[in-house]
Amino acid sequence: MYTAIIVDDEVKICQLIRCLGNWEEFGIRIVDVCQDGESAYDAIVKKRPDIVLTDIRMPVYDGLEILKKAREQGLDSSFIIISGYREFEYAKLAIQYGVVDFLVKPVNGEDLNLALKRSVEEINERRQFLNMGEMISDNERNVKESFLAQLADEKEYDGGTVGGEVGKVGPLFKENIFQAVIIKTNKTALNMAKSKFSEEVLRYLEEMLRAGESVAVAKEDGVYLLLNYRAEDYENVLFQLREVIKRMKRESDIYGQFAMTIALGKQVGDIGGMRESILTARAAWQQRMLFHNNEMIAYDRLKMDAEAFSMWDDREWSGFCEALESCDQNRISVFLNGCRKKVQEIRNLSLESLFEQIRKITMEIEYKTSGEERIDINRRAETVMEELRCCDSPEELFMHVNMYASRSVREYYDRKIAMKKLPILKAEEFLSKNYMKEISLEDMASLVDLSPAYFSKLFKSVEGVNYIDYLTQVRMDRAKELLKNTDKPINAIALETGYVNEKYFRKLFKKMVGIKPSEYRKLN
Repeated sequence: MYTAIIVDDEVKICQLIRCLGNWEEFGIRIVDVCQDGESAYDAIVKKRPDIVLTDIRMPVYDGLEILKKAREQGLDSSFIIISGYREFEYAKLAIQYGVVDFLVKPVNGEDLNLALKRSVEEINERRQFLNMGEMISDNERNVKESFLAQLADEKEYDGGTVGGEVGKVGPLFKENIFQAVIIKTNKTALNMAKSKFSEEVLRYLEEMLRAGESVAVAKEDGVYLLLNYRAEDYENVLFQLREVIKRMKRESDIYGQFAMTIALGKQVGDIGGMRESILTARAAWQQRMLFHNNEMIAYDRLKMDAEAFSMWDDREWSGFCEALESCDQNRISVFLNGCRKKVQEIRNLSLESLFEQIRKITMEIEYKTSGEERIDINRRAETVMEELRCCDSPEELFMHVNMYASRSVREYYDRKIAMKKLPILKAEEFLSKNYMKEISLEDMASLVDLSPAYFSKLFKSVEGVNYIDYLTQVRMDRAKELLKNTDKPINAIALETGYVNEKYFRKLFKKMVGIKPSEYRKLN
């Protein structure tokens, strides 16, 4: 379906055009009829018709003025000019504005319908071209976004998978400056790819970035942005990025208090350098910990120590590993506080180097305390690292590392104790049902797959008494229940609790309980 507006200061001409046109045949609906240039222009801007049939001579704006103003507004309506014979040469000037046809008054049906047919054909060609252009544009954007996502995912750029894509993606960009930008907050939940916050950031980027070209993707550690612009547009790019920060800060009532940082990587001269730009953007984002005003940080303006530093020597690291194994919270805390003090003494600290060592600490904690497979350890450690990277200062970072180490070691210690208790719990469950049988320490140790010596030591450490004393106590407790709740004779109770010798049972009961079995029965 197509829409049309008829414009002529003579009502009869407008009526004639309505009558002569095969509107239904061409699928055209007339949406307005105007008698002066001003109302016609307003209607065109508001209703954006596919076809405009307009006279040249009209009050306020003539037909050519309407055509010119419509083109200045970016409107691509197909214009059919209607003129008197004396204005024929004048009307031909309208061709430069892309008119489809011009008709000479008096208008006849054949010429009008031929002009309408040409208009519809032109509209269809234009729509087909635009659709093709949109498909090409969408495809190019998908390729660019996929490329950026790969760059953000790869741990090391080896020129392999991504390297092969450079030749395909490079020609799609036009300007001479490429730059990676990372946008994220100090709240891991906000940085997630599918968070509402990330969606809002992407929306504002699309609305506000107008200098050059930009491609943005949301990853699990923030929004990654690829910029391609002219060198002279750099300040304009910075201004537009700051506007994005301002917009997002207004959303604190929705997302709570957060600190948002835009980190800019190195400017590079071709798409092949984008991996380096991403890595330097990550490094710039880490350096934000050292700045009070850290809303926007450019890697090129940072001062960092290039020399590697270590927070420990071999002896200190071995002591830390031993402390993890022995669950010595105090030694672990001393080690981490020593690391913190060394970091405080370093000028122009490289947070990238610091986090490499923090990750080693994290991996060792996970390895020693989690008891999981290596692949799970890596995944857990990376989750912890993402939380640590969101700290706002080195002091806060070490506080959280200390808390993480303390929690991990405490949970590990509890699991160790629970694991020690398992064979003892199994033994106790067996005794609760078989206390009346003759069960030696060796028999019980064999039942729980431990050596007699280790079983005896472990039983004593868990229950505080040795195995024989525990078995005797279980039997005496059962004997007291039988004396209290039944009329069974004492010799029968002795047999039922594992004692063939009634005399020995009476003697042992008095020793354990303090009174004879008969006296216990009378008192209860």
